[in-house]
Amino acid sequence: MPNSKGFVVKSIKNGETSMIVSCYLEDIGLKSFIVKGIYGTKKPKFSKAHFFPLNFISINYSLSKPDRLSYIKEVKPVIIFNTLHSSIEKSTVIIFLSEILNSVFKEEGDKNQNLFNFLDKSIRWYDAQENCNNFHIKFLIELTRHIGFYPNIVNQEDKFFNLESGSSSTIKPISKFIEFDDYELFKQLLGMKFEDLNYMAINKDSRLRLLNHIIDYYSLHLQMFKSPKSIDILSEIFK
Repeated sequence: MPNSKGFVVKSIKNGETSMIVSCYLEDIGLKSFIVKGIYGTKKPKFSKAHFFPLNFISINYSLSKPDRLSYIKEVKPVIIFNTLHSSIEKSTVIIFLSEILNSVFKEEGDKNQNLFNFLDKSIRWYDAQENCNNFHIKFLIELTRHIGFYPNIVNQEDKFFNLESGSSSTIKPISKFIEFDDYELFKQLLGMKFEDLNYMAINKDSRLRLLNHIIDYYSLHLQMFKSPKSIDILSEIFK
């Protein structure tokens, strides 16, 4: 029986008693499973809480035919997060980021150890913070480093960032772009570590504009990317 560990990306009810869970696993990348008997019984084998968005879990699962989903046989937390699902602000951010990741991870497989390590380190860091209103923006920027379109600042004196080309520019682009104060904030975020975020103040309007720019950036560089439904709730939380 194979064993692996990874992050829950998505979970949905399947039929009356089961759940389909998609996980990003350290050894094989994205994989979906069936969890049986989690609904409709007084004593389910597994707690639904194991499968909250971006929980870090260890699983044993059955092998299956290529055209069928494997079954999760055993599950336990690798780490029990302290704040991610108890804070309204953080749980909203986590739901939002899991939606993004579900849209990014389209193909099963695609193991990427650096990406897995990034998820592990950044989510643990966020859990340990009292609060960090800019975490989701920095996370989305850093995620692009691992999926192939990290922003290229050609010259620090450039006035624009062309979202379509993924590069800074001296000439105002015809297509979507970032400029003025938003571009200066964008460059600051590129140059800092997660640990520096608590020292960076961004007002709510600038944060929302930056977030929308980054969503546009993802849409331009990822086929079939869908803007997350939870973005409206996220915007309300951080007003």
